Amino acid sequence: MVDPNDWRRICAEHLAVTSYDRATLDAIWEDRSYDPKSRPETYLTYPDALARHELGQPSLPQEGPTLWEVVAARRSKRNYLDAPLTLNQLNLLLWSGQGITGDKGDYQLRTAPSSGALYPIETFLFVQRVEGLEPGLYHLDVRGWALEALRLGDLSDTACELALDQEHVRRAGVTFLWTAVMERCRRKYYERAYRYVWWDVGHVAENLHLAATALGLGSVSMGAWYDRQAHEFLGIDGEEHFSVLMASVGSVEGSDWEADRRVD
Repeated sequence: MVDPNDWRRICAEHLAVTSYDRATLDAIWEDRSYDPKSRPETYLTYPDALARHELGQPSLPQEGPTLWEVVAARRSKRNYLDAPLTLNQLNLLLWSGQGITGDKGDYQLRTAPSSGALYPIETFLFVQRVEGLEPGLYHLDVRGWALEALRLGDLSDTACELALDQEHVRRAGVTFLWTAVMERCRRKYYERAYRYVWWDVGHVAENLHLAATALGLGSVSMGAWYDRQAHEFLGIDGEEHFSVLMASVGSVEGSDWEADRRVD
């Protein structure tokens, strides 16, 4: 059992063991190798899902703000309305974060970068208010570009409880819970992979937030959640496959970002 009061030493050791030093790096990597042909499976799917919703190619907006306007306008907004998201809006959010945009044969490229194009990040989402989708817990099948229903029913209270009772989660249209399948990245990058997965999820999340801004939606990332309870709910082990970030998205009034920023 790890002593939580020893967190400074533990975190310092993590930084030390995952650091690169010119004097020692070559010796550390001398006996290491990586065979791309033996890489772990890149795509997670749930063949026994309760339901499967094919997403298809998202319909890209023909008009909207420029990239620079979106970057300038991005703010964390969580004062969500009851108005649901459309299925195409959800599709655009998912595609912006993890859509496949190129094929190199034995691996594919996506809208967000990933260390070594290894893509350890998985997307689970609590659907609460989306037109045409029954509320519940879903997983994104990236290669098949479909949503796999893992649990159906109103899970807004569950999502809120997992996120340290942050009320905006209960009111969101969708709450994203991203996880990392560690071996996908660790097989090639060893200890350094324990840094890379955090960068990878950051790329995915920022793409989502920029897409939400362009669509006139509110969104916010969350670094606080109950890890163990989240892992138990998802049915993952919390070590080889663990949670790395959460975010909520919802409809907002849109006339004043200060009013949209906090829950009333």
